[in-house]
Amino acid sequence: MPTHRMVFALTRGEVVELRAPSAAGTFAAYRRLPGAVHGMIAWPNTVLLTGPEPVVVDPGYQTQGDMLAGALAARGLAPEDVRTVLATHLHPDHVSALPQLADVDLLVHEDELETPHARTGRGFRDRATLRPLSGREGEALPGVRFIHTPGHTPGHVALLVEAEEGLVAIAGDTLGPDPAWFAAMDLPDSFPERDAHLAAFRAIREARPARVIPGHNPPFALADGGR
Repeated sequence: MPTHRMVFALTRGEVVELRAPSAAGTFAAYRRLPGAVHGMIAWPNTVLLTGPEPVVVDPGYQTQGDMLAGALAARGLAPEDVRTVLATHLHPDHVSALPQLADVDLLVHEDELETPHARTGRGFRDRATLRPLSGREGEALPGVRFIHTPGHTPGHVALLVEAEEGLVAIAGDTLGPDPAWFAAMDLPDSFPERDAHLAAFRAIREARPARVIPGHNPPFALADGGR
């Protein structure tokens, strides 16, 4: 399921929806809203890995209509066909759809498990068996490696997947809402956990992926293989 952002503003008793042509543009519009009560819903990219068995990365939001289950059905899969889920981190926009699946193994970095947002979201994981990842890097599954990329959250990871097109980096939210930041390998001086994010940028580039899938922007190719 591709990423999608929606911004709602409450002004003079009316709810107004804002939508730009791109996810980054919608985020910029959200930050510029003056004099209104406003909020944003940001679906992440949810990735289906195919191979010996289907694996879901970042299942996304729990919604009326069960979008995750519907997207799997469109690909000929039932929820019980998915037995493994990988999470870049445990923010609810990335994992609250877990209850749409059956009993799964959930692979997530151990440094994520005692964060406030992880404790608040324990109900999302009631039917999941936790399989914590540990260390700075390692193998999550055959053909799938992880690198610890803290900054956005303490236990955030990027996943490196061997695919037909080459190495794919599922980067989660560490790249931030503006694609220009990763392209320039720089961030605003006031960006939270700036040094940690820049270290994550470098770690992802050093893996030399052919394609990068951010958390909340469309996937993009690295023509130079990350150099």
